[in-house]
Order: sequence, then structure tokens, then C-alpha cells
Amino acid sequence: MEALSPLRKLWYFVEYLAAATAFYVVSVIPLPLVLGLADGVARLIFFCWRTRRDIAVDNLLQSKLCATPAEARHLALAAFRNFTYMVVETIVARRRITDANWDQHVKLQLSPEAEKLLREPGRGIIVASAHLGNWEVAAHAASRFKQMCVIYRPFNNPYLERVSHARRSGENIRFVSRNERSPMRFLQSLVNGEILALMIDQAAITDRVSVEFFGRPAWTTKAVAMMHLTTRAPLVAAFAVRTGPLRYEVRAVGPIACPRTGDREKDAFEITQALTREIEKIVREFPEQYLWGHKRWQK
Repeated sequence: MEALSPLRKLWYFVEYLAAATAFYVVSVIPLPLVLGLADGVARLIFFCWRTRRDIAVDNLLQSKLCATPAEARHLALAAFRNFTYMVVETIVARRRITDANWDQHVKLQLSPEAEKLLREPGRGIIVASAHLGNWEVAAHAASRFKQMCVIYRPFNNPYLERVSHARRSGENIRFVSRNERSPMRFLQSLVNGEILALMIDQAAITDRVSVEFFGRPAWTTKAVAMMHLTTRAPLVAAFAVRTGPLRYEVRAVGPIACPRTGDREKDAFEITQALTREIEKIVREFPEQYLWGHKRWQK
């Protein structure tokens, strides 16, 4: 905060007040109205934010999920809409989804092996996920099994970051900024028998490996693979698919296993590729729920 200019601090504070007001309004008005507003916001963003719109359309065409630009625009708009639904429903869920009614809103579809790992006391697990459906719900669903540590990307706005961190964390879940760069802290979570969760579907800048995603090379973090190779903690891929207003299905598969060759770089590639295949499977099934508007692939 001390390094920020007065003008930047003022802008961040105004931004925070606007967000806090919007969050409060969303949390108290009826859900159908919330979703109607979210749909309007999604259309406005889709129309105005040309850069992200064009990236999403191009990604859908290059992935061959859409045959024509018109189809790609239609699916891209659906993806923008799902993202706004994710944001507002995450806010609403904090007030309306409780321990008493959780089962009415969230259904679990776990492989027997993944469920056994999640329920095993004292067993550290690495969970890899992606920006699909509602990843906040996925995190809180996993935290119902055991203590969870989520590595996330923080907001640039320190006011928003402070309140967001407080709101997202819970009794059995804590969010740790990826900027902390404290591998020992993450490894300690696994030693303590916790779940360590990371999103692995955005273009990585460092500590990366090139894998195929929809038939195209994509730089992907190898942090998950390296932690698995170091700790031998089992790997699980998990996602929360939206099935309706405030309704979700949490899916988990695993453990994801690859033969060890003794070559850590080769093994990291194979593990990361296997996890990426699981992400591609779920994206193919629910393409309208994926965050297409980011530069995922290498040029």
C-alpha cells in the first residue's frame, strides 16, 4: 500500500466501494433477478470487451469445437454468461447454501478411488482443477472432506484482495497467494494430510512444460507434477459443473498415475499431459462453462 500513489489509492478505494455495493445488492435480491442482471452484464461485456471476445471466438474455432465464426460467437457468449453466473452465484451461495441444505444444491460424482482418498484421514492429496463451472464451489465441496489449502492469484487492488480473502476463506479452507512462493508451506500442507488445490489451465510463464490441449501446444505449470514427484501425494482432478441456478455437480477422478522413469522432466511432462487430458474431457462435455477468453495456447 505504501508504494501506491495517492491517485492510485483513491481509484482502488472507489473500485472497492463499487464492488462492495454490487456484492451486497446481489446477495439480497431474488435469485431470478440476480441471474437476469448477470445475463445483461455478460452481454454488455461481450459487446464492449472486444479483445477478450475475439480471443474466445478464435480459441473455439482453433479448438474445432465450432465450425463457423457465428457458432463460435454464440458459444463464446454462453461462456461469458456462465462466468457472470459463477461470480454472482458464488456471492449468493455464501448466504443461501448452508450445512443444512448443502445436499440440495451440490451433488457429488466421485470415482470410488477418488472418494476413498478424500475420506482417508491424514492423507495429503493434490487436486488439479480448471476454470470451468464454479471453481469456488469445487473448493468448498472438497473442504468438506478435510482441511484444504488453495493456491490462487490475488487481486491487484489491495482493498478488494483483503475483503475477498476474508470472504473466501472458511473454517476448513484457506487461500494462499501464489505470489508468496513458499514451496515448503505447500509441502507442509500435504504432510499435514490436507488437500492442496491448484488451477492448471492458464498459460504459465515460468516453471512450465508444453503439453497438448485440444491438439495444440500449451504452456502449462508443472508445479503440480513436481509436487507429486517430490511428495508422492496422490493426484486428483476435480471440477464443479453448473447444472442449474445454484445447483452443481462436483466431479472428481483419480488418482492420476503415470509410470516413473527416473527422468523428472519427462515424468513431469507425462503427469501434466495426463491432467490436461482430464481437463479437455470435461471441457468438451461442457464447453459453454469454460473460460475461453484467455490466451491459453502458444503462438
